[in-house]
Amino acid sequence: MTAVILAIIAVPISGVLLAAAAESSVARERTASDQLVQGKLEAIRTLSYAQVGLTGGNPPGTLTASVSAGLPSGEQVTVTTQVTYVSDPIPTAYVTQADYKKVVVTVKRSSDGKQLAQDVTYVASASAPPLAGTHWVQIKRQVVDALTTLPIAGASVALTGGPPSFVNRTDVTDASGTVLFPALDSSILIPPPNYTLTPTATGYTVFPDDIAPMTPEQVGASPGLISTATIRMYLPTSLTVNVQASNGTAYTGGATVSVESSRCGVATVTIPVNQSSTTVSNCQWATGKTVPLVPNVLGQTPNFDKYGVTAWSTSGGFWGAATPFTVPSGYPTTLTQTATVKFSATTYGTTKQVTVTVMKGGSTDANARVNVTGGPAGVYLYGTTAANGTATFTIPVTSTSSTYTVSANDQGATSGTTTFSASTGSPATIASTVTIS
Repeated sequence: MTAVILAIIAVPISGVLLAAAAESSVARERTASDQLVQGKLEAIRTLSYAQVGLTGGNPPGTLTASVSAGLPSGEQVTVTTQVTYVSDPIPTAYVTQADYKKVVVTVKRSSDGKQLAQDVTYVASASAPPLAGTHWVQIKRQVVDALTTLPIAGASVALTGGPPSFVNRTDVTDASGTVLFPALDSSILIPPPNYTLTPTATGYTVFPDDIAPMTPEQVGASPGLISTATIRMYLPTSLTVNVQASNGTAYTGGATVSVESSRCGVATVTIPVNQSSTTVSNCQWATGKTVPLVPNVLGQTPNFDKYGVTAWSTSGGFWGAATPFTVPSGYPTTLTQTATVKFSATTYGTTKQVTVTVMKGGSTDANARVNVTGGPAGVYLYGTTAANGTATFTIPVTSTSSTYTVSANDQGATSGTTTFSASTGSPATIASTVTIS
């Protein structure tokens, strides 16, 4: 009986003792972690103001973002350091967005990520910046989805270039998709050297209109410049084109496909003999500039009309086109789209070459997008002008004259339209000129 009573009493007592021992162990870890943090902060306070920052960070400096360490107990921990600029100007001062720096040091247990200690310190420069910082460049960017316009949080933005003394920076967008690079060096050179921004986000690619040298990703280092803009990104999509004979069966005799839109397309994609489909994952934004296929969901800014698909047989004179459609129909949930092109029962035994010349401001315009539509087969053809401002197309013709429409735009900013007529009696090569206003 005595042994039973002692066992009953010992069980809860042993639980209390074990809990107390565990708590004591955690307390020792916390104490050691606090000492580790304070030692790290004291070391940071001995650095020069320019050194207080992360290597390649924003602000830049000599500190390392994360290091491993061991506590006296043998527990392994991770020590992370965050450094950010603080905007805290006096009411009458010029707002530099970089009055001093905030340093946060955190210690977490490596085994389970439990935070053991954290502390904050603020570091200020011993002297004011030259000209009170009015010569500095400030670059603020919001990274958003080009179609949904929703901010992309957690996108990494790298800043390079600028004056020769500039140290590259990298930062991550906040919940609003925004990143700020203040206190950047400037230059009195004309033109000034450019800063280049390069965003990356998992699954995303940069919207082609925003890639350097466009303003959202390239900024001149002019003294006192405050640059605010939006960088658009998108989730790439793909388009599968199925080609059918006039009776609805798969056509396997060999074909060529053209994917057309006002913003991005593909001049030609070959479908080999014994195959009846092809998948398009890239498009030509300009001559020599191929990008992942850009979605054109309604509501996208800048406006972007639907994709049109045309196919023609390698031999036999079969042509067919699909009614223009959006790609994909369910962005961003669905990133694939399928289109079916059925050949007409009518064959076109004769084709003609058309050379389209795009003019702008009295000169030929390279890298313009050109769309040729219409004719007896109702085609949708895409091309981009070469360095001489011309693009060449192959079109079907009959003995009866038919009208084709030519549309061109200069990277989507401006556009122009013209028409021409073609038949088997037309010149061997048809010349058409469209002027962009």
